[in-house]
Amino acid sequence: MVLTLTATLLIARPWEELPTLRPDERPDQLRSLSVDFDTLVDPTTNWRAIDDRLDQVGATAVDLNAGRVEFTAFDWDEHPDAAAQPGFDHIKRAASALSQTADGAPRPIALIVDAYVPSWIEEEPEVAGVSVDGARSPYQASASQLAEGEVGDRLVDYVAALGARYEPSQIAVTELFLNRYTFSEEDFALFREMTGEQDWPRTPDGQIDEEGATLTAWRAEVLAGLMGRMRAALDEVDGGRGAQIELAMDVRLDWENPAVGSLGSGHDYAVLLEAVDRLVLWAYVYETRDPAEIEGVTAGLEAAGLDMSRFTISVGLWVKGPGGNVEEAITPARLATSVRAAQTHGITSVNVTPLRLMSDAAWSALASVWAPEAEDAGSD
Repeated sequence: MVLTLTATLLIARPWEELPTLRPDERPDQLRSLSVDFDTLVDPTTNWRAIDDRLDQVGATAVDLNAGRVEFTAFDWDEHPDAAAQPGFDHIKRAASALSQTADGAPRPIALIVDAYVPSWIEEEPEVAGVSVDGARSPYQASASQLAEGEVGDRLVDYVAALGARYEPSQIAVTELFLNRYTFSEEDFALFREMTGEQDWPRTPDGQIDEEGATLTAWRAEVLAGLMGRMRAALDEVDGGRGAQIELAMDVRLDWENPAVGSLGSGHDYAVLLEAVDRLVLWAYVYETRDPAEIEGVTAGLEAAGLDMSRFTISVGLWVKGPGGNVEEAITPARLATSVRAAQTHGITSVNVTPLRLMSDAAWSALASVWAPEAEDAGSD
C-alpha cells in the first residue's frame, strides 16, 4: 500500500507543462553536474534537495542521463518495452525541479544518451563488436551496426525523439568509441568499402595492426558518420527548431597530445568536430594522475588554435577506471584541484560526473571553486 501511494505521488501531474530545458540565452560559464541514470529513475531521489545543492555550488547547468535505446527514462512510443518505469517520465520530473536557479535564472538542461546495448547483444549476439581473436563485446555494437545497421538507426531515432519531446539545450552521446571490437566480417567489408583497402593494416610480422593509421582513421569516419546522421535528424525536429539543440559527444583523451584525441578509440577530434557541435573530454584523473595535469590539456587545446567554446572538460569522480570500484570517489581536494585546472585557457564549460558520488565534503569542495562568495558568507 505504501509503495503504491509513493508511486502515485511521484507520477508527473498531467496538467503540469514541461519546463524549458533550452533557454534562449545560456550562461557565459557552463558549470554542470551529470545526473546518472540510476539516480534519475530512483523514485526516492529528492530533486528539491539536489536543486538546493546545485544552487549552493553555483552550478549553472545540469545533464540528465536519459538512458539507452534499450532502457529509457520515459515512454518511448516507438519502443514502449524499453521504459524503465512505464507511464512515468523521469526526465520531466527532474527537469521540473532543476530548470531554474534560486535567483530565477534559467538553468539549461542537457540530456545524455548511453550508446551501450548489452541487452540487445544478449538477445542478438551478431550485433556485437568482435575482437581480432573472435571475442564479442558484451556492451558495444560493431562498427558496421553503427554505420548501417539497426543499432545505429535506433540511436539516431532516439536522439531525434529526445529532441522532439524535450528540446533540451544539448544532447550528448556517451560510451561511443571503436577500439578493440571492430573486426567482424561485416566490419571488414565496411572497412574495404570505405577505405578502398583490401586488407587490414599489418605489423612487420604479419599481425593486424590494431593501431594502424588507416584503421584508426576509418573508425573515426564511422563515428563521425553516425554523429552526422544524428545532427541531420535533430535539424529536422519541430520544423527546424531542433537545429538549435547542440549535439555533443563524449571522447577520451590522449594526455600527451590533447589536441589530437584518442585515435585508437576512433576519437580523432578534427574529424568528429566536423559532425558535432561540442566534444566532452573525459579528464578523469582517477587515483593515479595529478589533477593539475588537466591544465596541460586545456593549454594544448588552446595552443593548437582550437575553438575553446566547442569543448567541455568533464571531471570524473571515480577512483578507478573500468573494472574498478565504481562507488568510490576521489578526494574532495582532488576534485577541487581538477575543476580549477579544467576552467583554464578559455574553457567556458566544465562538468562534474556523476552526481551519485558527490559527498557532503565534495559539495563543499566544489562550492569553494564555483561559489567561493557563498562559502565565505556561510562561514560568517
